Amino acid sequence: MKLAEFYAQIAPFLLGEISHEAVVPALWGKNPPKIEAARLRIYGRFCFNHRAETLDGVFSSCRAAVVAGLGERAWTQLIEDYFRAHPMHHFELNRNGEHFADFLARDSAQPPRWPPYLAALADFEWWEWQAISAPDDPGDAEPDAGPLRLGSTVELRPYAFDLISWLDDYEADERPPAPEAEPSVVLFWRDRHLAGRRDKASPLEMLVIKAIVESVPLDAALLATLQVEPELLAATAADLHAAGVILGRPDLLPTAG
Repeated sequence: MKLAEFYAQIAPFLLGEISHEAVVPALWGKNPPKIEAARLRIYGRFCFNHRAETLDGVFSSCRAAVVAGLGERAWTQLIEDYFRAHPMHHFELNRNGEHFADFLARDSAQPPRWPPYLAALADFEWWEWQAISAPDDPGDAEPDAGPLRLGSTVELRPYAFDLISWLDDYEADERPPAPEAEPSVVLFWRDRHLAGRRDKASPLEMLVIKAIVESVPLDAALLATLQVEPELLAATAADLHAAGVILGRPDLLPTAG
């Protein structure tokens, strides 16, 4: 068998698209060598473990939700279904989970197999991992210098469920079976100590972030537009700055006076 033919036969097996029972006769015919066939099974399991580790590592809460509701076999099948649709493509294993939330959203459009919040939870876990794993940005190196700006890892994501309360307010064994169907916006970022953070974003926090992105000064004109008290705007901006969401010279922040 030529090398190109060999790879054409073995690649679908290594990607989880066909079974060991199907690939062995394709490679060796009716009388395959037992030792080589056994080694190939081990290697196939090794490849599956890489796929499983990718989703298990980033999407641990998704895994727990599926296993709790549908069993371990359902999660294993979901791993295989996802990677058939989105084969491994990146040397950094976790990066291969980047389409998982979209895959679940598309899959949920069919007769529902998964909990209705699962796609949102996958998006949540993906952005949480993104904030933690993002490379250091030189623009974040001096958080109290330069113009007001957002930290490089800041991301706002809207959800139809209150995932923060569901994940943070209960122990795992006491958590309700599903989060409340309550719209929320979650702020993801990495703080001044390089720790990943996420929290619900208040309407005023979102407006302050919008002003920063659009280079709108946090001054009296903005106060008039937002119709909030100076003390509230100053406190909100100061909290975002202390947390590392907003970077820049502290003297550029609004004051209560």
